[in-house]
Amino acid sequence: MFQRLWLASVAQPLHPLLSVACAAVALTFGLLLRDATTLLTFVAGLGLIFMMVGYGVLLARIARIVIPLAALIGVLAALFGGGMSGGLMTFGRINLLGLTTAFAWTIDPTQLARALRQAGAPPLVALSLLITVRSIPTLVGEAVRIRDAMRVRGLSLRHTPLRILYRALVVPLLIRVLTLSESLALALETRAFTGDPCATIYRPVALHGRDYATLALMVILMSGVAGVPWLCN
Repeated sequence: MFQRLWLASVAQPLHPLLSVACAAVALTFGLLLRDATTLLTFVAGLGLIFMMVGYGVLLARIARIVIPLAALIGVLAALFGGGMSGGLMTFGRINLLGLTTAFAWTIDPTQLARALRQAGAPPLVALSLLITVRSIPTLVGEAVRIRDAMRVRGLSLRHTPLRILYRALVVPLLIRVLTLSESLALALETRAFTGDPCATIYRPVALHGRDYATLALMVILMSGVAGVPWLCN
């Protein structure tokens, strides 16, 4: 549900592999920064890049959640021994984490699996990743439905004995998992999936102008953030 919300706020998501790379590189680079001013400048630059590539609505949604939380934790860090510099560093790092996580939330798992296949990943690896990502919200939804059914029958997770909870929650969830696994296996068999590495890719994922522009902006931003202190010294 959350992923659909993030995707709905982006007109054209970036290439999935580029999103993963940008998230990993930006987070690593930001965590290596030791100066609060430099870190906040880098975070502000990331926000500007978000707006330039069409992620403005997504940025606004993230800011409403992350900035107040980061401000609260930053104040606590400053009061309990970190000082002003420590508070600003905490504030910047939490905002950095929120921005880089947004890259991952806008990735369509199907597009990511196709991109991995194009990059040379074995079909079973790409399929396993896709199934894992798709299965998490499905299993959560099944657990919620079973819990609701328990409540209708007057059972509570807190006050139900373990032996009854096992039969009321765990057993139905395991049965549902086995049913989903059988359905998935049947779907793969009917589509003649064999894991052949030479199989063609349905609707290949291509890099577009926005992807190259994002990559160039990220390189310029990191070069500037890293180069300015070196020039000043």
